[in-house]
This record gives sequence, C-alpha cells and structure tokens, in this order.
Amino acid sequence: MDTTQFLLTIILTATTVLMVVVGLQLIFVLREVRKTVKKIGVFVDEIEQIESKKETSDHKKQTVNKKRLALHSILDKIKFLSPTLSSKSKRFFVKENR
Repeated sequence: MDTTQFLLTIILTATTVLMVVVGLQLIFVLREVRKTVKKIGVFVDEIEQIESKKETSDHKKQTVNKKRLALHSILDKIKFLSPTLSSKSKRFFVKENR
C-alpha cells in the first residue's frame, strides 16, 4: 500500500469517527429539546389552569374587597371612639428628640 492510499484511509477513518460523534451529539441534543418542549407544554397547561381559576375567582375578589372595606370602616369607627394619646405619654419604639 503506497502512502496516498494510506493517508486517504486514515482521513476517511477520522472523518467517519468524527461524523459518528457528531451524530451522537445531535441525538442527545434532540432528546434534550424534546424534554424541554414537553416541560414547556406542561408549564403552559398549568398557566392555563391558573388563568381559568382566576376567571372564576373574580367573584371571590369582589367579596374579599367588600369584607376588607367593612373591616376598615369598623376599625375607623373604633379609632374615632378610642381616646387619643396625649403627647406626654410614653411612646415605645420611637426616638425622642430632646
């Protein structure tokens, strides 16, 4: 076997090995892409479920807002009826200016 045939055989073998490695890497990358697409699909499904729950919870939000407003009005009445603190009384957690 002369040197030309020997060099061509080595180059062909090296190219074949490199192509096999690239093919295997491509297979692994495509698997990862498939897993990622599946995860994204699950994520989108969860978001759609959350959005559908939000649509039904609008009524709940309105009732919570009504209750919050009622609570604030009660607290305002209690604050109005309670005696105010005089400036001479001790205040905790407040620095005094002297």
